[in-house]
Order: sequence, then C-alpha cells, then structure tokens
Amino acid sequence: KTITTTLFSFDKNLPLLVRGIHFSQDEKMAQEGSAGALLRALNRLREMDERFARILSDPHAYRFQCVLTDCRCGTSKSDSPSPRLEKYRCDEEYFYPASTIKLCVAVAALHLVHRVRVAHVPDFELTTPLRFRYARDDDGSTRSFHEISRDDTNRSAGVITLAHLIRNVFLVSSNGAHNLLLDFVGRSTLRQFLFAHLGYKHFRVDCYLQDSKFGPIPGDRLVGVEASLASGAVGLPFGDDLLNYVFDPRRPPDSPPAPLFSDYSLGSSYVVSEGDWDREDLLEEAGGVVQRPKDMSRKNQASLIELQDFLIRVCRPDLFTEGRRRFGGSNKPPDILSFADRAWLTETMSRKTTESYNPDYREGGAYAEDWNKLFLPGVLRARSGDAVRIANKLGQAYGFTLDNAMICDVETGQTFFLAACVYTNENGTLNDDVYQYDLGESLLAALAEACCLELGIRD
Repeated sequence: KTITTTLFSFDKNLPLLVRGIHFSQDEKMAQEGSAGALLRALNRLREMDERFARILSDPHAYRFQCVLTDCRCGTSKSDSPSPRLEKYRCDEEYFYPASTIKLCVAVAALHLVHRVRVAHVPDFELTTPLRFRYARDDDGSTRSFHEISRDDTNRSAGVITLAHLIRNVFLVSSNGAHNLLLDFVGRSTLRQFLFAHLGYKHFRVDCYLQDSKFGPIPGDRLVGVEASLASGAVGLPFGDDLLNYVFDPRRPPDSPPAPLFSDYSLGSSYVVSEGDWDREDLLEEAGGVVQRPKDMSRKNQASLIELQDFLIRVCRPDLFTEGRRRFGGSNKPPDILSFADRAWLTETMSRKTTESYNPDYREGGAYAEDWNKLFLPGVLRARSGDAVRIANKLGQAYGFTLDNAMICDVETGQTFFLAACVYTNENGTLNDDVYQYDLGESLLAALAEACCLELGIRD
C-alpha cells in the first residue's frame, strides 16, 4: 500500500522544513544482507588507510562494530523504499555507551512532560523556568539543602529550562544537563519507559556522568522540581513519582536489564584520581594505578542495535508502523513524541555546535564545526555544503568513540541511519587520558564517507 511519511530536512535560513514523501511500504524490514552497502563500505574503508585495515583485520581487539539502516525513501510515488538493516559484529563484546545514552533520557523527559502537560499542567512549556531542589546528608546526621536554578549559558535571563538542558545535551554533550534530566525523569520511570512501554531489553541508564561545574553531584538527592508559570510557582511530579502519575499503577515491577555481554571487564589496569566519581571502592587510594581490569558491569549499558532502533523511533516513527518492528512487543508500538516535540528535537539534534545562538557557541574558537558530529567530516567529503544534515548523539569515554546518527540528503530525500563504535586504548590503562581518539574519530568519519558513496549520496 502507499503511505505518506514525513522527512525532516533543514535549511540554514529556516528552523525546520517538513517534506511529504510518498512510497510503497514492504510488509516487513529486510534482514541483514550478505553483500549490502555496509559490507561494500567496509571493503572500501580497508583501502582508505592502513590504520583502518589494521582495525578490520583485528576487530575484536578494537571492539569495532556498526549497524546501517538504509531507508531508500524517494521523492515520488514511483519510488519504493527498501528499508534494509545491515550489521557488523553488533554487541559481540562489551562497549561503554558513553554519552550516546543521553538521547534516551532527553526523549523520556519530553515524553513524560508532554503527558503531564496534557493531563494536568496545560500552560507548562519547554521554556518554562525550573528550579531543582536537592538534599544532601553531609556527615550522616546533618542534612543540607541547595537549589539549582541558574544556567549561565542561557541568554534568556540565565534560567534553567527543559529546552535549554536538552539543547546543551546535544550541542556540547553537557553531563550536568544530562544528570538533571536523569534525576527529573527518575531511574525507575526511565526503566518503565524503555522496557515496559517500548519493549527494549538491554538499556541501563543509572549513573551520573561526571561534571563538577554544573548540576548535581554524587550524594545529592532530588526533593523537588518547581516550575515558574505565569500563574505562579507549581510543583511538578519528578523521579519515581512519575511512575504512578504517568504509567499504569498495575504495571509489572521493575526488572534489571537483560545481560548483554559475557564479559564486562575492560582494560588491564585503571587510574584512581582524587575527586573521581568513577571510583569503584572508596577505599581505593587516589593517585594510584589499580593493576586489574575495570569491572564495567554496574556502568551504563546499551545495545548498539537498540540505540539505532531508538533513534529511528524518534526521527522516523513511520518506519515502525503496524506489523513491522525490529524488536518484540506489541505490533503497533506507542508514540514516543508528539509531532511538535519530534520536530523540535530533530532540529535540535541536527544543529551544529557552531550554529547555536542560545547557548551561543558560534565564536571564540572553542568548538569546531564538526565538534558534536563525528560522521560529518566524512559526509562532507562525499556530499558538500548544506545538502546533508545529521541528527545524532555521539559519545566518547574510556577509549571508546561512538556516534548514532540519521544522515539525510535534503535535496533528494535519501536517508540512512548509521551507528558505530570503536575502542582505541593501546596501553590498556583506563582513566589515564592516553587514548587514540584521533584514530577513532578518523575511522568513524571515513566509515560515514564510505557509506555515503555506496548509497549514492555524493556530489
């Protein structure tokens, strides 16, 4: 049957353009092909650089994995899509998802706030000023309280808003903004959203990401969120209170994520630093090197396929119509975002750091054009100028370099999704800040270039 879907394309002079694309839809998504675009791209990658050939010759050592979904959406009724999933070594060994999981928290916040707004607080907006109130047990007997209500990067009076937190998550990957959103959503509520509501099995998003300049720190406990509405201050439900406020109280109890990897150890040793939020044991001596692999089993976790699947649900929900899903659960998956929220988020994710006016990262030289988009340099080598826009969330930590992106040629309507991960840590020591991130970034850029060339997205 013929359906109409929406494809988001962008122009530097307009905040958002929505284009209607007509195509015939297959009954179900094609499975991994033996000689598809990804395999050809990897063969091309091997010829580009001897360093890439070395990684592809020993992908286990570099924990290299990637997944491509080619949407092949044409711009006329005669064109037909062949959404095709191709994967290479996905989830074969442990990888740390780093900041890529911030997408899940940002989307959950938008989803939950929309439901609260529709049902109870109709005048709440993404730009409504917020105050986060925290309690802290300082010495076991003395409790102190503090408030987080200012964000100096917001040119609109320096207030904290949901929109500004999310913008900073995608523009500069702010850990502090992510931590505030995580506390607001709540760990149990997030698990309910990802597992019971959407049917995912492997996400674990429990841990703060270190940021000592902005946001909460370990030991802080959120006790209140206040919205400053035109009618006055209103307390918002937050954290675990959202469970009963938004979801069915008869829901099944929380369950931990399903095991994804057989081995969660990483590296051969790791450095313990003063003030490090990452210390496994408070008795570990700061400033020393622990001579054993680091146990990552309690860290945040994600499947690379589920990360891409989640991004597709956000940006192209039309690919998840009744009877066609990549994962288990109900035949007709629930909507994640309203059209307006999805349009705003997709535009936010597509913006380069240096394009941002508020927060203003346009000048000063602190950020390069491709700072928040690892695939961009390679894409620009294949397709120049503003023809291609990328909506993504990258991550980089513990020697891992990752990106999860929708790449769209706005002139032809051709779209594909690419997620990739590589580990570059020659000495095997974690937390020593001696990683070969330049190699990881070059590999991911080259992979995106090769995929563009194989899919015909080129000048």
